[in-house]
Amino acid sequence: MSKIVLDSSVLGLGFFHEQSRTGVYRVAENLLKGLSESNTTELSLASTEHLPETLAYLEKFYPNISLPVVNKPEDLRLATFENNIVSAFTYRSLPQKIIREVFTRLRRRFKPFYQFDTASLSTYNIYHSPFLPIPQELKGASKPKKVITIHDLIPHLFPEYFGAWNINMMKKILESIDTDTYPVCVSEATKNDLCEVTGISPDRVFVAHLAASEDKFYQVRDNEEIERILKKYNINIHKRYLLSIATLEPRKNIERTIRSFLKLIQQEKIDDLNLVLVGTKGWDFETIFDEIKANPLLKEKIVVTGFVADEDLAALYSAALAFVYPSLYEGFGLPPLEAMQCGTPVITSNKSAMPEVVEDAGFLVEPTDENAIADAMLKLYTNKNLRIALSKKAILQAQKFCWKKFTEQHIQIYQQIS
Repeated sequence: MSKIVLDSSVLGLGFFHEQSRTGVYRVAENLLKGLSESNTTELSLASTEHLPETLAYLEKFYPNISLPVVNKPEDLRLATFENNIVSAFTYRSLPQKIIREVFTRLRRRFKPFYQFDTASLSTYNIYHSPFLPIPQELKGASKPKKVITIHDLIPHLFPEYFGAWNINMMKKILESIDTDTYPVCVSEATKNDLCEVTGISPDRVFVAHLAASEDKFYQVRDNEEIERILKKYNINIHKRYLLSIATLEPRKNIERTIRSFLKLIQQEKIDDLNLVLVGTKGWDFETIFDEIKANPLLKEKIVVTGFVADEDLAALYSAALAFVYPSLYEGFGLPPLEAMQCGTPVITSNKSAMPEVVEDAGFLVEPTDENAIADAMLKLYTNKNLRIALSKKAILQAQKFCWKKFTEQHIQIYQQIS
């Protein structure tokens, strides 16, 4: 039986910050669930950052399962003390947020990172970080073997799309990979990028595709439920809409999505179609809103919802005429897969990992070609039979990806390298 330590820091971050529940969070969430249910692994957890929040996450979602946390005892005591104070207030209430902010600032100054007893870690077979760099104290150690998930190398390949934090974090992640570290990439495209950038042998790099959670992303057929969700986010229930779900930042190519949509409705004189933009504000998001303000027509045709809770996404996907995601670059691209699992036709980029995920179950377009994006929108707007056919193909394609398979692949990797 393999003894595994899983760094669960990103789960702690996402516990109080729903906006942080991105693809990285999904990986850690489903890997923890899968490994904790497996009878072939003995699972322990660690947290290099956000230890109090990680303990709070475990208390809420795994109250009846004893999962050892291998951080130093004094760090665990401090984290528990903080949680006892924070939990005295209502979850995510204003008083709790204030108290948490005070503790967060104190930690940032006096305790930015948490450490482990490296001697005890040597009794484990595997240390796996689903995102953060491998801890410095494990560098050079032959046991445990280190596994790190590489989601993408975009901050390295396209630093112009990111702020300093992302660029520095990418650098630390790559520098933490030593000869006893085995990367697991979320796509073949990301594996190719990693091998090209670092020179690491492809034989040492594994691929495990992500999945869309079946309990969160499914085809919603209840019209009353759909109407309730649309009204909740001020989306006109009497008009059809194209949907975009992405962090509002330049890499997601939302400005071209907007211009393509404008081209479509102006040239075809379409009045019954809106564009719904779902997502939190990311780096350099102002240019997206400048694009909307530049044309008065768009003010009535574009709905910007901001953050949308997980439980509302399936209805938004299912009710959309199509999902539009011409991202300039992705390590995997979960949103198109989520849309396909909801039976929604997809328009996405023909670059990076997108063809790997979508294959022939959607429109693959050159992301810089606004005419191609607009043409795909038009075809789906005018052709009901095409939408039905792509919906069926999308559901079948999505079935190729599942979290159970993802976990099984990781267990095989652990056994192979330990």
